[in-house]
Amino acid sequence: MSKEQKSRFQGGTLYLCATPIGNMEDITLRALRCLQEADVVAVENPARSRKLMRHYGIRRPLIAYREDNRERAGRQIVERLKEGQVVALVTDAGVPAISDPGHHLLRLLQAEGLPYSLVPGPSAALAALLLSGYPAGKFVFWGFLSRKAGRRRQEIQLLAAEEKTVVLYESPHRLQRALQDMADILGERELAVCRELTKLHEEVVRGSAAELAEWCRQHPPRGEIALVLSPREAKGNGGKDAGGENEREKVRERLRRDLAEGMPPTRAVSAAARDSALTRSEVYDLYLSLQRGSGENGGGDIC
Repeated sequence: MSKEQKSRFQGGTLYLCATPIGNMEDITLRALRCLQEADVVAVENPARSRKLMRHYGIRRPLIAYREDNRERAGRQIVERLKEGQVVALVTDAGVPAISDPGHHLLRLLQAEGLPYSLVPGPSAALAALLLSGYPAGKFVFWGFLSRKAGRRRQEIQLLAAEEKTVVLYESPHRLQRALQDMADILGERELAVCRELTKLHEEVVRGSAAELAEWCRQHPPRGEIALVLSPREAKGNGGKDAGGENEREKVRERLRRDLAEGMPPTRAVSAAARDSALTRSEVYDLYLSLQRGSGENGGGDIC
């Protein structure tokens, strides 16, 4: 290797080094060289990173850098950088600092005035976005939904109003609960479950959240999961400005009718939001106003 090639990795610099999300061959030549030339490699999971490095015959010292030791390990990395060492940071899969503790390290380096750079490569979010087949010109990356049920439903409520494609992550053991919450809030809006991306058993399943929740029940997923939510159809300019009072009155009448016919409030609100220019939160506010006007305290029918 020439001195010119080796000098591209500057001492005292942290390199965010992207690694494969599944297929071992999806790594760049520059990433391999970065791992080979680094004085130390900071890794989220040493066992997983050693497997990758052994595959390519790379033997370098490792530092475990994860959520539960990020303060202590972060200071160790800072000291090595101040000594002029080249440090590579890798995550379990994909690009570091996306939905992992790497972003805390970057903030620490900014505070210390230390440089860092990117060695780009595979990304599960971009892979899922493209494989979903939904519009990719404008999209939102959400990361992981909250583990807390109430907060998770609030987040899904926010995503329900999003008119761009949305990419988010979920763990296999929480996927069915998330899809059930989405079914309550998103109605028939289509989404895609993408799993085992770039691996032998790569799979993309599309459908409504209710359909996918049933699929998940019959086929418990394994491996890494990315969810892609199709864009909400733009209706006018959206919300109150597009709907106006006439639109809100139409929604009120529909809610009265559907609830009087015995439709559960959650389904009535979701159905009205799906077919109107209002967001689900706006429809839910109308439902609450009807409930107050009728003197109801519970979630029963409103006439």
